[in-house]
Amino acid sequence: MEDQEKQGIKVIFSYENRSCAIRILNPKESIKFTLEKVKEEARNYPDKLWVLPEMDNGGNRIKYYLGRLTEDGKSEILKEKLNGEEQSLFDYNVKDGDKVIIIKRVIAG
Repeated sequence: MEDQEKQGIKVIFSYENRSCAIRILNPKESIKFTLEKVKEEARNYPDKLWVLPEMDNGGNRIKYYLGRLTEDGKSEILKEKLNGEEQSLFDYNVKDGDKVIIIKRVIAG
């Protein structure tokens, strides 16, 4: 088990119509940190992953969240903090091979 933790977990990230497996080296890092790493990967490999712009065509800021589908098919945002505590994929019980969705929200004004 110790060795597996060092190597991290492979998570299937989905955004729009594309899914891609990304290895998360430390699932105990904060959700915010993990999201930044995914966004960095997307910037480095937009052809393989996704284009995640910071602004929409109207000049509104875009914020991204990590989430997952609930059993009834609704998307649930994995909150970055709960009761002031930083949350991680580990806290949400995300395991090797699990699917995580990238949720886009446009912030008007």
